[in-house]
Amino acid sequence: MINKNLIENLIQLFKNKKYEETILQIQKNLDFNNCPPDLINISAISKLLKTNNTKEDVFSALNDLEIYYKRSEKKFQKIEAVTNYISTCVVNSKKYNEINTYFKKAEKLYEECITDVGYDEKLYSRGADLYKYTLNVNKSRKILQELINNRSTSKINACAHGYMSNYTYDWGLKEYFGYSKNLKTYFPHYEIKNISEINYSNNKKIKIGFISKDFVADHSLTFFLKNILINFDKNKFESFGISLSNNNLLKRSSAELKNNFDNWLDVSKLKNLQIINKLQDLRIEILVDLMGLFHADRIEIFNSRVAPVQISWLGYPNTVGFPTIDYLLSDRNLIKKSEEKYYLEKIVYISDIWNCHSGFKFKREFTELPMKKNKHITFGSFNNFLKISDEVVEVWSKILKKVYKSKLILKSSLTVNKDSLLEKFKKKGIHNSIEFYDKKDFLNIKDHLNLYKKIDIALDTFPYNGVTTTFEALWSGVPVITMKGFNMNSRCGESILKNANLDYLISCDEEDYVKKVLYYSNNMKKIEDIKTTIYSNILNTPLFDSKKFSIDFQNKLMALYKKN
Repeated sequence: MINKNLIENLIQLFKNKKYEETILQIQKNLDFNNCPPDLINISAISKLLKTNNTKEDVFSALNDLEIYYKRSEKKFQKIEAVTNYISTCVVNSKKYNEINTYFKKAEKLYEECITDVGYDEKLYSRGADLYKYTLNVNKSRKILQELINNRSTSKINACAHGYMSNYTYDWGLKEYFGYSKNLKTYFPHYEIKNISEINYSNNKKIKIGFISKDFVADHSLTFFLKNILINFDKNKFESFGISLSNNNLLKRSSAELKNNFDNWLDVSKLKNLQIINKLQDLRIEILVDLMGLFHADRIEIFNSRVAPVQISWLGYPNTVGFPTIDYLLSDRNLIKKSEEKYYLEKIVYISDIWNCHSGFKFKREFTELPMKKNKHITFGSFNNFLKISDEVVEVWSKILKKVYKSKLILKSSLTVNKDSLLEKFKKKGIHNSIEFYDKKDFLNIKDHLNLYKKIDIALDTFPYNGVTTTFEALWSGVPVITMKGFNMNSRCGESILKNANLDYLISCDEEDYVKKVLYYSNNMKKIEDIKTTIYSNILNTPLFDSKKFSIDFQNKLMALYKKN
């Protein structure tokens, strides 16, 4: 029998956040073999919450949580054990590669738990997150659909169900649009000033705000935006960078971006209503969303009429579904005229391409094809691993089997469980041809770009195409093979290559994709000529002509402003 005073003392230490002392007292006075489940849980949580916890603390906590689950008899205990186990795996996956092996255990515990306790919103929500990290998009979406069917009111689940659909062929334009029309119901509609009450005539210039949670070190967004701001007409526009991330994350490209705005606001510590009030007090007239459904906690700012003109651009390649977002900036390669009815926003077409990359400040270097030295061809993709769909795995596997001694280099921009992806390639028998790189090993953007020197041909993903990675590859002189799509996010590669005058690298379907890759893989001279052409001409295309794009961008904004 455990002393009641000891239990009360441990609980009090835990409540007072004296985690190290809690751990010490548990280890000193309790035998885990006879320990009540709740105290095992306290032990685990204390190890996770203690100041400067170590890798050993994290893995020990995971073991404690597994014991807590197995010892628990009550449903709420089992749910807490599994959800905490999953969260611990996800949160610490960015720190410790070794935690990848624990995701399998997390899946097993999750499946056991739902069999035992049935539907529970908290459990299912963590399950959807778990299968996202283990790259089982279909499973994650199935769980999210169950949450929606069971009337979950979570805006995070609603947004996740929306953006995860972009990684599959399950939803066409009509299906996605049908879902998006209900998204607004998951978000509050704040009681704020009517814009008719705001005296915008006091503005000496048109005030335009760009709002994002991704103004952080070397985020791809910063490279698309910074030169546009440099070329803004300062006599007409006054720009505001509205950062939802703390200023301590401003480094390298994002620090430079900050200096290109006329004004910079760190609103990361403010609540959404406070941010809205601040933007209205500043008399922002055009507000541009750069994040979409990827940030459910903040996108609700746009569910209210904050500014006279509200625009979605760049951050999310699909409709957000808010009637209060007036326009979506696109191009004619991404959205066909006949498809405009499937976007709640009015489509505004940029003349050539929907965005433009600023390039990089350091000197470009032309490099020979790696295959000359390696005596084999090397493919590569640096898209986040969620974009490597089952269809992509199938197609890439066919290519690797047919191209003698070929290799494939992969590097993800997101932290996910790469072992899950490797397992998919193992089933195809080509895992020994895959070489993984971890983004943690690349300290800056230059190191990342140098990795393109190892690649002969870059392979685009589908149905969710790469964007930043395609721009980077072409800037580096590396050819990219892409495939036509059926909606905005699946046509990004097509638009980029068309604007680069590289239409011949666009495939019609999976069979054509394989055919093109095989053709160029067996024609080194052809690839060499394409590489030379790309290196020589790419900076003169709309992809990198920031000045021209900025003028067109401003003209579109001015037209929308006058129309309002």
